[in-house]
Amino acid sequence: MIGEVPAKEMPESRTSFRTRIRRFAGPRNVLLAIVALFLIEWAGTGIKVIREDEQGVVLRFGRVAHVVPAGILFTLPWPIDRTIAMRTAEVRTMPVGYKLVDAVRGIPPTPQEAEWITGDTNIINLTLTIKYVISDPVAYLFRVGPVEADFLVRRASEAVLTKLIATMSVDDLLTAGKIRVQEETRRQTQEMLDALDAGLQLVTVNIGEVVPPANVIEAFNDVATAKTEKARMINQADGYRKDLLPRSRAMANRIVQEAESYRAETVNQAQGATAKFLKLLAEADQAREITEVRLYLEALERFLPQTRKIIIDERDGNQLRLLE
Repeated sequence: MIGEVPAKEMPESRTSFRTRIRRFAGPRNVLLAIVALFLIEWAGTGIKVIREDEQGVVLRFGRVAHVVPAGILFTLPWPIDRTIAMRTAEVRTMPVGYKLVDAVRGIPPTPQEAEWITGDTNIINLTLTIKYVISDPVAYLFRVGPVEADFLVRRASEAVLTKLIATMSVDDLLTAGKIRVQEETRRQTQEMLDALDAGLQLVTVNIGEVVPPANVIEAFNDVATAKTEKARMINQADGYRKDLLPRSRAMANRIVQEAESYRAETVNQAQGATAKFLKLLAEADQAREITEVRLYLEALERFLPQTRKIIIDERDGNQLRLLE
């Protein structure tokens, strides 16, 4: 054929190269290359990069072998070892009483989500936001499960909130009791999660809003106004009491002091009169007849100027009436 070079005329180097290719491309060598590539790919399944915010859980034949920190991890290839990376530094958010998607869209929560019954049988709207992290990746994966563990936070906090709110009045919940509910919810929810070994750690628990339902908010406002008026009247009465009591006590002290002074003066006068009488009595005992005549004359001296007097002369039987 025109253009074809006879084999004997081909260069020796080109002939040796083709010979080597034919030998390498043989079935045995191709199979070995495929096996080598497969082994390299299989060995690569044991190499994994754990990011800074993650921890890796190494499973060997489905059982937990160990937990590794961030970095490049070399393990036995799959299916002997399998590594699951968990974002343990990620702060997750779980809403209670509303949905995050609805909140972003501006949709208010439903009454079934946000309404709670207080201890005095009132209804209150309350929302809560819980932030938490994975504290134990092994427990998080196998004790509860990634899907159930997240909603376990909501279920546990709802159980705690139901119990706490049912022991409080609506007035307490709307005022100082809000902080106590927040702290107790965090503490008791964490205790429940620890008892279930969920592998979760609460970071913060924040109460969003505590308000009466929309259909009774006007009545609540009337009650709040009445309580404010009550407090004002109590403060006014207390101020009047604080002003009146000191003045009354001062007046009472003055009256007591005047009575004490009058008592002391009366007692002194009585004691003086008694001493004078006793002195006269001693003299009267010494001259009794003279004393009797003197007392009789003194009595006449006191009474006669104030009475009508009739003078009778018994010697001639004539009467002389003198009027004064």
